[in-house]
Amino acid sequence: MNELNVTPMLDLCFCLLIIFMIATPVLEQTTAVNLPKAEKGAGKSPDTKQQYRIVSIDRNGAYAIGSRPVTFAQLEAEFASLAALPEAEQPVVRIRGDGVLAFQKIIDVLSAAKAKGLTKASFDTETR
Repeated sequence: MNELNVTPMLDLCFCLLIIFMIATPVLEQTTAVNLPKAEKGAGKSPDTKQQYRIVSIDRNGAYAIGSRPVTFAQLEAEFASLAALPEAEQPVVRIRGDGVLAFQKIIDVLSAAKAKGLTKASFDTETR
């Protein structure tokens, strides 16, 4: 008669399992980049209403959009498709360049975005 009801505990376990199943792939979809260091307070937190397109450049100079590796030509094609959107709907291009990377690679990405007509860009850094 005095049995323990485990139904709520099983419901909680299933909810946690679903949350971890959804969250784990999102955490693994990043490109390993050692960001350069900036002074404290260098910038404000990103606007949650604004859309972003993250372009990563690893230490070997390989490009990625989000977690998808791309060539420079594919990167330019992506910029062209983003520039075709109305200006209010264009995402901010966030450039994540590795700290040991030659600055010219970052300038090449910024120049390609500008050449295609994108006007909003930012650089990601870590706080010292």
